[in-house]
Parts: sequence; C-alpha cells; structure tokens
Amino acid sequence: MRPMQGFSASIAVAATVMAVSGAGAEDKPLGTRLVDQMNALYGAHPAARANHATGAVFEGTFTPAQGADALSAAAFLKGPPTSLTIRFSNAGGVPNAPDTDPSVGGIRGMAVKFRLPDGGENDIVALSVNGFPVSTGEEFLAFLQAAGASGPDVPKPTPIEQFVASHPAAAAFAGSPKPVAVSYGTQPFFGVNALKFTNAQGVSKFGRYRIVPKAGAAYVSDDEAAKRSATALADNLRASVEKEPVKFRLMMQVAESGDPTADATKIWPETRPTVELGEIAITKALDTKKLENGLLFMPTNLTKGIDVSDDPILNTRTEAYGDSYGRRTK
Repeated sequence: MRPMQGFSASIAVAATVMAVSGAGAEDKPLGTRLVDQMNALYGAHPAARANHATGAVFEGTFTPAQGADALSAAAFLKGPPTSLTIRFSNAGGVPNAPDTDPSVGGIRGMAVKFRLPDGGENDIVALSVNGFPVSTGEEFLAFLQAAGASGPDVPKPTPIEQFVASHPAAAAFAGSPKPVAVSYGTQPFFGVNALKFTNAQGVSKFGRYRIVPKAGAAYVSDDEAAKRSATALADNLRASVEKEPVKFRLMMQVAESGDPTADATKIWPETRPTVELGEIAITKALDTKKLENGLLFMPTNLTKGIDVSDDPILNTRTEAYGDSYGRRTK
C-alpha cells in the first residue's frame, strides 16, 4: 500500500464514527478534548490508551557514549548503565490492531523510560516518522475533527481532504514513506519535538533525538507484510532478544542558529550535525498485558540537564497522555 493510500484508509476507518460534539466541549482542557476525539474516532476502549493502544513492553539498559555529558548534565549521560523500560507501539486507538491494520496508518512509536539512580526518571517518546502533521494542539484537534466529519457518504472534497489540502505539513506527513519493518528492532525512530540540552558549564543547545537500529534499518515488502502474523513486529523482536540484546544508537540532531524549535512540522536539514549519546540495548521481553497500562511516558518528564523547548505540542501531548492514563487506570 502506498503512503497516501494508507493515510486515506486510516481516515476512512476512523471516519465511521462522527466527531465529538456537545455543550461544554470547548470548556474542557485541550488534552481532554483530544482524548475525547480519539475515542470518537477509534471507539472508547476501557483500560486502553486513546492512541498507540497496541504495544509491547521490554526491559533494557542505556550505556552512555564517551563524552556525551559534554552536551548535557543529564545523569544518564555519564557513569554506569541506566535501567530502561521500553514500550513499542502501533499508532491508533484500536487495541490489538494488527501491524498492517488501516487504523495504524503505518506509524509506530517507541517510548523509553530511564530509571535513574536517585529514583528519578527521564522519558523519550519517539515516532517512526520524522516530523509531525501539525504544529499546535489546536490544529491536531481540528485534524481529528475533520477526520471524524469525513464519512463515506460526505460530499467531496471531504473535511479531511480540505484540511490536508490547506496544511502542507499534513500532506507531507501523509505522503511520507512508511514501510513495514522486519521488527520493532529494525525500525528507526525520531523525537519530533526539540528539547534544550544544558551541560555542567551552563552551555545550552537545542536538539531532537534519533534512535537508530545499530544493525541498520530493515524492512519487508508490502506483500510480505500482508502475509505475516498480525503481531510480527513484536514477535520478531522478542525472538531476536531471546538470542542476544537488540541494540539502538541514541543520537541527537543538533540545531543551528535559526532552526525552528517551536514547530514539529519543520524538519531540520540532514546537514545538521548529530551527536552520539549512547547505546540502548533491549535485553528482555516483559509481560505487556500486566505492565503497560500502569506505564506513563511523558515527553516533558525530564531530568536536570534537559528542558522543554518552546514547542507547544510538548505540553499538549503531556496533557493528553495524562488524561488518557487517568481514564485507563481508574
């Protein structure tokens, strides 16, 4: 399936339910309205995430690269390895969605929680696509509402077609290649939001994470993907981890003066330097059903030496993730 076809199929599935409406909706926090709209698109599933509902949880370690602490004073960038909890996921709000289900739209997630020696945490929340379709939470809500209003019987151009046509970044995101990886362990991931990294000397730089399979990215054809098991991405990673740790390089793309830090739709040029931060090793598959609902990964859950940028999506994501967590754990 070509990228735009996958996007269209995802919207078609989502659009079978009408958009959220009702008195008082505008008075709710933006994060709550986003979760409401996700539930309208995919159905409200108790004890499941509103988005990235299908996942697999693993244990691992992070070993910092020599000199990584020159970039940031973050505790995990120096000293001995740090314990990790990692959750890989398929996008969309349908629990147990197959890897190639239209509701997934070809998008994967990787969330990493660093368990720091002092009992603190640091989270990374990354996507398999470099960039984001919109630059603000309000635009993302409008995008979801347009999808919900674009049922199969709606005259063309549908609201979602009009939205994409008027938002070049959304069109670029929809049209970007989204091949299916051999496993989650062969899929690169991107931190789409800029963060501020400050070292012990007080020198700060802005950057975006990149998580790159150490053995290289590897994909399957659309035909092969269609023939595989519904959970091949997770199954193949579990099989690999049983033999040996599956490793990723954690890197940071460093912004130069003038690079936008407040807009996740603006992808920085590939000519920007990247800094090696260290190695993520996936060492053990955990009991996903037992653990995943109690896990909360927040893009603003950061340790000393790493701070949020002026990207408004960061706080919106945290608000929505917190709302979704509260619903699935009550």
